[in-house]
Amino acid sequence: MSRTPPARRAFTLIELLVVIAIIAVLVGLLLAAVQKVREAAARAKCQNHLKQLALAAHNYEATHGRFPVGLVPVTDPPTGYRDKTNLWVEMLPQIEQSPLKGRWDSADYRSNFAGGISATTAVVIPIMVCPSDSLPGPVAHFQFSPPYDWFNGYWAYSSYGGNGGTLAFDWGNPGPRDGVFYTGSRTRIADITDGTAGTFLLGERYHRDSEFDARTTADPDLKDMGPMSLWGVWASAYNEAGSVADVTMSAAVPINYQVSTAPSPGGPDWLVGRLNAYGSGHPGGTNFALADGSVRFVRDSISPQQLKALSTRAGGEVVEVP
Repeated sequence: MSRTPPARRAFTLIELLVVIAIIAVLVGLLLAAVQKVREAAARAKCQNHLKQLALAAHNYEATHGRFPVGLVPVTDPPTGYRDKTNLWVEMLPQIEQSPLKGRWDSADYRSNFAGGISATTAVVIPIMVCPSDSLPGPVAHFQFSPPYDWFNGYWAYSSYGGNGGTLAFDWGNPGPRDGVFYTGSRTRIADITDGTAGTFLLGERYHRDSEFDARTTADPDLKDMGPMSLWGVWASAYNEAGSVADVTMSAAVPINYQVSTAPSPGGPDWLVGRLNAYGSGHPGGTNFALADGSVRFVRDSISPQQLKALSTRAGGEVVEVP
C-alpha cells in the first residue's frame, strides 16, 4: 500500500526577500568593519613612517649639529646643477638609503633625473609613501611644456613634507621662513624656542584636490600646474616655488583644504597655498611628527590660529596639539 510523502513547505517570496535583505545588511556591516580595520592599519603604518622619518631627522641633527637643509634649489631659469639638494636627499643615509645618496652625489642634479624610469629620482622609497595617499602610481612622469621641459622625467612620490612655517612661499616673496625646513635652513634643536612638543617637524600631504584640478584644467595658462597628483616627490630641488610645494609645506591653507576657495580664485598665491597644504587620505585629519619625535593625529577641525602656532619654531605662542 503506497503512501504519499508529506509535502515540504517552501519559502514564500516575502520570506526570501527578507532573507536576502538580512544577508545584504550583514555583508554591508562586514565590509564597513573590514574597511575600518584596513584604514586603522593604514593610519598606524603612516604614523610609523613619520616616526622613522622624525628619528632620521634627529639622528641627522645629532651628527651635524642641525637639521638638514630644507632646500638648495636650482635657479629659474636653471644656471647650474651641482650640489642641489633637499631635506629628503640629505636624510637618505639616516633611512638606510646610503647607496642612493651615493648615486645622487656622484652626478649633477639634471643627470639624476635624466635616466628615464631607471633614474635616481624614480627610486621608490617605501617609508616615504602613506598607504592611504591617493596616488595614480608609484612614480610621476613630468611632461612640461617649454621652457620647463628640461625638468621632464620620472620622479617617485612622497606623501610627507617638512614644516616650512606659516607661509612657505608666495610669488615674489619667500615668506617669513619661520618653520624648521626652508631654502638654506640650518635649524638646530636650540632654535625651536616654542618647545619641541609644540612645533611641527613633518606632516602629511595628499595627492587629491578636485578644486585645484578643476582650476588648473580650466585655465590654459595653468595647464602645466595640474593635476595635484603630479606634485609631491621626494627628489625635487627645482626653484623655491616648485620645490617648496614638493618637499616642505606651510600653514597657509588649513588641513585638507578646509577653506573657502573664493579669494583670488585660480590665482598663483591660491595655487601655491593649496600645493603647500597639509592633508591626508585618513578620515577626519592628518598625521604629524612633532619636533620632539612624537607623532600625533591632528583633526581637520583645528583652527587656523592653532595650525599657524604649531608651524612656527620661535613665534612665542603657547599652544598644545589638540
